[in-house]
Amino acid sequence: MPDAKNHTADITAEQEDRALFKTYGGPIAIELVPRMNRVRADTLLIRGFFDNNTEITAVFSGRRARETGPLEAQLQWLDNQARHAAVAARRPVPAADMIRLQVQIKGCWRHDFRRDDEGNETRSYQLVVARWAFTNPRGELQQFGEPPSFDTRTRKRPKSYILGMREIDAVPQASRHFRSDQETP
Repeated sequence: MPDAKNHTADITAEQEDRALFKTYGGPIAIELVPRMNRVRADTLLIRGFFDNNTEITAVFSGRRARETGPLEAQLQWLDNQARHAAVAARRPVPAADMIRLQVQIKGCWRHDFRRDDEGNETRSYQLVVARWAFTNPRGELQQFGEPPSFDTRTRKRPKSYILGMREIDAVPQASRHFRSDQETP
């Protein structure tokens, strides 16, 4: 029986990227929340929101998952800051969905359809991440990842699906880290 560990080590960057990225575009503004899950050692899933209310899952897979340490640390730091601020103000701890980090992502969208026991289908959105950027608490822009290792324009797709390749053009900006449905006076 072949050894699965050796097989994954034999996969080249181009093979990995061809399996992950059918298209490539962005940057896409996403707000990630401190809800993270490692599926395997090489895949990290982080829950987030697109356009403030569309729930998505950001998928960091393969060699890019090894670069997510600073992003994970930033999300954990935001979560800890929100908890400490709530305790100090004697307020309830905010829900994880209210603690958000603005991230610029370049990658591709996937749609996942799930059918429940009654036959109803639910669509969920996944954003497979190639490159990402966020502003740290000191206001410095942090950029990670790399574009796909093959020219995505060579795919047999209609032109409307193909976006030009360009660097992440995120600009450091003060981002709101805490969201609240109630405005405080």
